[in-house]
Amino acid sequence: MEIVDNRQSPEIEQVEVTNKPVHDSVLGTKSIPLLYLRFALAGIMANAILGVVSVVDGYFVSNFQAVEVEGIGIGFTVMVISRMLGVLFGIGAGAVISLRLGKGKIKEAREIMGQTLWFTLFISILLAVLGLVFENQLMTLFGASNESLPYAVKYSRLLWISLPVAILAVVLSILTNIDEKPVLSMSSWLVASAVAATLEWILVVKYHMGMMGSSWANTVAQSVPVLLIFYFWFGKTNLKPKWKDMKIKLKTIGEVAWTGFASFSSQFMMFFAIIFFNNLLQSYGGGMHVAAFTIQNGYITNLLAFIALGGMTGLQPIISYNYGAGNFDRVKQAIKMGLFFTVTLFVILTVILIYFADPIMSFFSGGNPDLQKLGIWTTTVFNCMFTLNAVTLLIAGYFEAQEKNWTASFINVSKMLLFTFPFMFIFPKFWGVDGIWYSGPASEIPGVLIAIYFIRKEFKRLKETKLA
Repeated sequence: MEIVDNRQSPEIEQVEVTNKPVHDSVLGTKSIPLLYLRFALAGIMANAILGVVSVVDGYFVSNFQAVEVEGIGIGFTVMVISRMLGVLFGIGAGAVISLRLGKGKIKEAREIMGQTLWFTLFISILLAVLGLVFENQLMTLFGASNESLPYAVKYSRLLWISLPVAILAVVLSILTNIDEKPVLSMSSWLVASAVAATLEWILVVKYHMGMMGSSWANTVAQSVPVLLIFYFWFGKTNLKPKWKDMKIKLKTIGEVAWTGFASFSSQFMMFFAIIFFNNLLQSYGGGMHVAAFTIQNGYITNLLAFIALGGMTGLQPIISYNYGAGNFDRVKQAIKMGLFFTVTLFVILTVILIYFADPIMSFFSGGNPDLQKLGIWTTTVFNCMFTLNAVTLLIAGYFEAQEKNWTASFINVSKMLLFTFPFMFIFPKFWGVDGIWYSGPASEIPGVLIAIYFIRKEFKRLKETKLA
């Protein structure tokens, strides 16, 4: 029997005979600081592990020819697509499911999960086929030059083939967090990273497979967490998918996609920013700047982005569950905790990154003095404002967790459309190729101001809700 959620009632509500009370979950009862540290740190560790594998990959890649590094940077865009769609369906389903669980609607939450997995599989297979059919045209669109095109196509082919598995891996790891198993999600990425790093050393060093060894290692790193499906099939979980959930309801998928649209829009805008960056850098600065951007986008800034995404996905289950259950004090406490932790962490990381830019860059430059010099400068300039980026992402994720999708989407999209893209085309008129590098960090300042405006309004609303 299911009853209507009544947030004004102090009583603990019962849902189905076989279900626990609505507020019996640790998400609704455990200390917020402890919960945040458990979920956010697990999410950060999982993503950081994957980012470290990318850094290790960068070390091996640094010994390749500059044109190969350029091709890898273009081919890497396929991994951005897999992350983009994984975030769309994973974060979208995660927020919707957590809100249902907070209201005690466990059966409905399970159905949403099952439908999301089947629909994700269908869409990703379709995209993988299209990617393989039009691989030359797509790599050219993504910024490959005539010289780097063969390398970009070669590197990306395996990534297109494994695209469905890579997307499902992201979705399943997020849903494992929602099911209160953040350590299991983290462990899946740890195993993937260990296997990928070992595999890359064997293929690149022992068998001299070059860039294809790198492609195989990245494929493994992105794909292993798909094995989490066995947890949902055979583990003790209320979210165990059933065969009848294969019957997809477009209304359900629409809600999931719309809820995840804010995070997707951020990744989608970044996807186009990468394409424009590659093309503009190729036009104004040539292949050396594209190679430097490959190091930032694929390894250094990529690691920071992974960590920020991990912190955001770790916070969302806490926000969604408690918002669905009407625990608004816990919601406010969670976002404040998240903001404080995020600012502290990324200020420290940024200082370390800038101070050690020289030795860090030497890890990727392969002894090329021109790339080393350019890389030190770009590491400092391109990442100096990343703390603001992480704060903007966290605030957008907060609204997304409540299904306030217009607000979340506006925070993400406005920064890119109103500032990043215009700056990207305007700044080079004054500063040449350097202006392209300035455009990213410059856009973070107005972007975070927009996010702060909305979160201040939200704090005021939560206070008024409590007093009502």
